[in-house]
Amino acid sequence: MISSDILTIPAVSQSLYGKSVGDMIDGVKVLEDGTVTGTFKYVTEYTGFNEGDPEEQEGYFFPFKLTKSGTDMTFLKNGSPTKEEIPWEADNVFRVTKGDTFEVQVDGEKVVTFRFDKATFLPEE
Repeated sequence: MISSDILTIPAVSQSLYGKSVGDMIDGVKVLEDGTVTGTFKYVTEYTGFNEGDPEEQEGYFFPFKLTKSGTDMTFLKNGSPTKEEIPWEADNVFRVTKGDTFEVQVDGEKVVTFRFDKATFLPEE
C-alpha cells in the first residue's frame, strides 16, 4: 500500500463533487508502485465532475485524497499534461480507463504515478 502521508482513498460514504465515493469504486487500493486494484463502477450523470462537458459526466472515476500538501499541482495523463500548476487541493477525482497512467506532481515534484491496468472495470448497466 502507498504511504498515507502521500494519499488516501476516501471512505465510501464520503461525497466528492456531488457523487458518493461508493457509487464510483469498491475495494480500491493503491499499491506502493502506484498500481491501482479494486473495482470501478460505471458512473452516469456526474455533473459535479465537469459541468461544462456532458461527455465527461459519465465513465469511470478515481477519487483520492492527496495528503502530500503544497502550493500547486500538475496532472499528467498518459504523459501529457491535463492540468498544470493549479491550486493544491486535497480531494481529487480523475476520469480513468483501464489503460491510463496518471502522474501527480506537487510543487513540481512527482508524488505518485497511478496505473489502472490491474483494476476491474464493471460494464455499464
